[in-house]
Amino acid sequence: MEQLPTPHNSFFHFALSHLPNARSLIETQLNEAALAELDLETLQVETGSFIDADLTEKFSDLLMSVRLSKSSLSSALPDEPADRALVYFLFEHKSQSDKMTVFQLLSYIIRIWEKRLRDGLELCPIIPLVVYHGERGWTAARSIGELLCCRPALAEYQVDFRFPLLDLSQLSDVQINGAPILQSTLRLLKYSRSQQLVGMLGELLGLFVKSIPENQLPEWIKAIGVYVMTVNKNIDAQEYKQTLKSILPVQFEPGSLADRLLIQGREEGREEGREEGREEGREEGREEGKLTGKIQMLQELLGDTPTTDAEFKSCDIDTLTTRLAELQQRLRDRQT
Repeated sequence: MEQLPTPHNSFFHFALSHLPNARSLIETQLNEAALAELDLETLQVETGSFIDADLTEKFSDLLMSVRLSKSSLSSALPDEPADRALVYFLFEHKSQSDKMTVFQLLSYIIRIWEKRLRDGLELCPIIPLVVYHGERGWTAARSIGELLCCRPALAEYQVDFRFPLLDLSQLSDVQINGAPILQSTLRLLKYSRSQQLVGMLGELLGLFVKSIPENQLPEWIKAIGVYVMTVNKNIDAQEYKQTLKSILPVQFEPGSLADRLLIQGREEGREEGREEGREEGREEGREEGKLTGKIQMLQELLGDTPTTDAEFKSCDIDTLTTRLAELQQRLRDRQT
């Protein structure tokens, strides 16, 4: 059965498929000599994933290609592949580092090369980068040598591979560099599970709004909303809506997913205000609205057909609470 995406890899793919974001990440992580070899104006996303199906709950990957710079081409050896290089992002969304990451990353790189050979292409340079946003700092091996603990006399016969690591847990906010949209993306990943995100959500949304073209803003607002409301237990649709309204009076197409994510109540608290004094009924309606909004959001994320508002009318709060808990458990079963 095909593995469904988790909230972390869904947002990672969305955010890093935005080419200015990916380019800024590359520019902040590679040294000047390496950057001089790449023509980042030609950066593009490649299709496909190389991660084992049973590991998609722990990792996400994104492969990009880029032409080598003209200066690099002019100095290339006659038998050297002198067309494109590949940049391979591996995103680890576990709460703790995985000791086998270096081995898994090497196997993915081998798969990329194998696919190129099957397609009749030459081998080319692959630049790996592991992005990690666990709650604790990275402590696992970053090289095959560390993993093997090889005796010195045998070391020269072993594979020599080490990956660069962007460990967000070890960076202060001021140390997160790059374009504003990249900084916002990485900070959102860094604090995604933390209660601190509640206090900084407005600032981050404000940075996104300032750095994203207006025609792309609705899809970003939707993607960010799905992400934070799914992975952060302290932020619900009402909190997200109020935060968003405080920085931007956005209106979404009625009935769209973005609209449903930002709707506060179900039928405005089930006919809220129809009769004065029915405060208890209005509060119950608001609570039902929050529950149905969360249920629909999780159903979309899990690939289910969302329940319609009409179908919800026969459900009481206890039923809605039970359905929400079942969906949340399904999501937790796919996450660490």
